Amino acid sequence: MRLYGKTTGLTLLRTRALNIGLECLAGLDRHGEALEEVDNALKGSANDASRVQLAVAKGEVLWNSGELAKAVGYLESVGENVPAVREKALEMKQLYEKVHCMPYGSPAMEKFEAFTAWMKENGTRFSKIEVRYYGPDYRGVHTMKELREEEVFLTIPKSLIITSQKGKETPLGAKVLKASLDLNWDYLVYINIFLLTQFHDPNSFWKPYMDVYPRDVSTFPIFYTKEERKLLQGSVMNSHIDDEIEEVRQEYTKIVQAVPEFKLFTLDEYMRNKTLIISRIFYVTIHNVVDRIMVPLADMFNHHYERLGDTHWRYVDKEEAFVVSAEKTIHKGDPICEHYGEKPNYRFLFYYGFLIEGNANNCVYVKLYFNKDDEQIIEKCNMVGAYADAEIKTFKYFDNYDIEDTHNNKFFSYLRLIEYSGELQAFGKHLIPSVVDVNACNFVRRKLRCPILSIENEKKALLKAKEVATEYLSKYPDSYEKDMELLNQKDLTFNQRNCIVLRSDEKKILMGIMELAELGLKLLNMNNSNKAKEYYEKVGKDKTYAAYFDRVLIPFLIQSNPPT
Repeated sequence: MRLYGKTTGLTLLRTRALNIGLECLAGLDRHGEALEEVDNALKGSANDASRVQLAVAKGEVLWNSGELAKAVGYLESVGENVPAVREKALEMKQLYEKVHCMPYGSPAMEKFEAFTAWMKENGTRFSKIEVRYYGPDYRGVHTMKELREEEVFLTIPKSLIITSQKGKETPLGAKVLKASLDLNWDYLVYINIFLLTQFHDPNSFWKPYMDVYPRDVSTFPIFYTKEERKLLQGSVMNSHIDDEIEEVRQEYTKIVQAVPEFKLFTLDEYMRNKTLIISRIFYVTIHNVVDRIMVPLADMFNHHYERLGDTHWRYVDKEEAFVVSAEKTIHKGDPICEHYGEKPNYRFLFYYGFLIEGNANNCVYVKLYFNKDDEQIIEKCNMVGAYADAEIKTFKYFDNYDIEDTHNNKFFSYLRLIEYSGELQAFGKHLIPSVVDVNACNFVRRKLRCPILSIENEKKALLKAKEVATEYLSKYPDSYEKDMELLNQKDLTFNQRNCIVLRSDEKKILMGIMELAELGLKLLNMNNSNKAKEYYEKVGKDKTYAAYFDRVLIPFLIQSNPPT
């Protein structure tokens, strides 16, 4: 339906009617039709006042369709001597600078405008969202209009999705593939090769994406300065950083030895880009095959800890595209966020370069060893597949103790085995896979899930837990209280604060282990389940470790020593 007349001029009344029609088309997300209508109306208008209104209307149509630079550019080109049009252009510039935190017309703006134009030109469909620039290498995606629940707002074709296969098809990728190297997580290697190839090609088809791709990796622990790493003294994070650096170095060296031309890419850029890829990868199923991919624009959704993700993303085989829809109503102007999962701060910081203060899913990494003077150490090692001269394994002990959470349950299971001095046959049924004859079992890695065995064994296990926590706490140069004082300082850098938050969280969990052990020992020494339960409910009911008492220790005491 046409919204303009075939007469040679438009009256102001008809111009207002046209504006209403344009608003309706914009509300229906039909920006192309709206632009066509206003262009036709401009051709048929000889009235100066009407042309001014139509020029402003065209600028708004371009703006609402996400063509921000075109909107301002158009208004400036036609409004040089028209105050109303100039004012509208200035208003748009100021709004752009306010929401994007960068000067209008800056090189950064031009790159983002080129990127969104490139996405659309190559088949990406979106009109209700925009990329906002918060600062160097920090951006996000916001709504320009309200998104309804289940509304599809972003569709990215397969041609713009980066897969490991694309990396294998590059000249260097093909040579690495032919070398048949044993590479861990090889999909990361080939995606890395693909991106590095594009970075080194000034005429790459992917240049608009490369121009807005982040470069700063300074917030990731493996790129911390020596001074920043000193703040992690005592934390297992430091050894993990060293392990990761060495692993990437060995991987790079292995590739260069097999494919000398790979030296085109330096170790530093290889490591930097691999770090960024890990923080931006999507897991999808494409034609019944699970794959890991990178998706331009979708990789700019930021994390929101306090709410589940705003989006539902998937690969749609019929469309051969990555499709994103709204999980709920997202209001105009709001950021579109993902939920990166329930992770401890260690993983957030290591893999994403940030952490969540007050994270309820924090953990600390603890190693357990068999007692060197244990007469049954060889048999115990054979049972669980451990070595007498090394740690049994590294355990993740979580702040919130939940018996359904196998990590903490596993930690205490192994403590019971370490301190057990009776017949080991009692442990056979608690091993996965189970063991009928512990004296005949082979060296096999087995899982151990063991309940409380006896009051005496549990006392020893709790004493060992306290001993281990005390040892780990002694590795930190500063106390938890000192960390709390430091966190009140206003001049900490982003990385300094993250280091102190991480180590203070670890100390808090270790102190929680000590507190749990002390309370558990006190209850076990009471030899009265009624008194034990009553005392626990007064002092420990609201603690993060309450599940150990509610669902493990107190039920055991009641069963072993029923109330009279």
